[in-house]
Amino acid sequence: EEQVVMSHSPLKMFRDFKEKHVLVIGQGPVDFIARNLGFSKVTTMTQLRHAFPTLDAVDHKRRRAAPCAFEKYFPRIEAIVLFGEPIRWETSLQLIIDVLVTDGLPCINPQSIPLPHLPILACNMDLQWMAEAPMPRFGHGAFLLCLEELYKKVTGSDLVYKGLIGKPSEITYRHGEHVLQCEAIKLGIKRKVKNIYCIGDNICTDIFGANLYNRYLHKTKLRQNHKSAVQNMETEYHLEENRRRIQVNAGN
Repeated sequence: EEQVVMSHSPLKMFRDFKEKHVLVIGQGPVDFIARNLGFSKVTTMTQLRHAFPTLDAVDHKRRRAAPCAFEKYFPRIEAIVLFGEPIRWETSLQLIIDVLVTDGLPCINPQSIPLPHLPILACNMDLQWMAEAPMPRFGHGAFLLCLEELYKKVTGSDLVYKGLIGKPSEITYRHGEHVLQCEAIKLGIKRKVKNIYCIGDNICTDIFGANLYNRYLHKTKLRQNHKSAVQNMETEYHLEENRRRIQVNAGN
């Protein structure tokens, strides 16, 4: 299991969020996935919808009366984690905006928009992906685009992500390389693996991300070489100064 890197795997590195109360969005066992990644206080969109029954009002058949609400006892949401596209976009879009504009307490009517808004971590940025259909299908990137535009329209401000994770983000390839190097050590390979080959079925994410990370590595190497050269020049300068001072002192 530790050899497999999923789109959400790099979330393990965001240790500052592990004790925060996070709202998680996506399909499947997102509660289990979030806790497995180290998040200790997790609320799903379904749980949030049941805690605040008056917020989800688009589908008239799903509207639910609340004879006795306990909204004011709900703990404040401190961050949002977007794993992937939800099933009911209108519900998630509405409630995420509600959480953002109320600073994590959707039981109140905000008098002003909090800026900066709550931190958002998002995985899977693919605008489209290929399935059995002859044409590409909307991916999580399409949902993120809707969320960004709605937030901009409602608040007048841009939505800012604390972290974008998954291909083609740099942090995903960095995490993948870290896992690869660790596995190489387990196999007895003492030297650092220098050549890494990336194979993917989506040029716009898989291959584009690999090329971006390759460029990042080259730039990092150039910066390190420049820094080493500057340090060597400074060391040589100090050595020359010391030699000069010794000669002056010897002459006196």
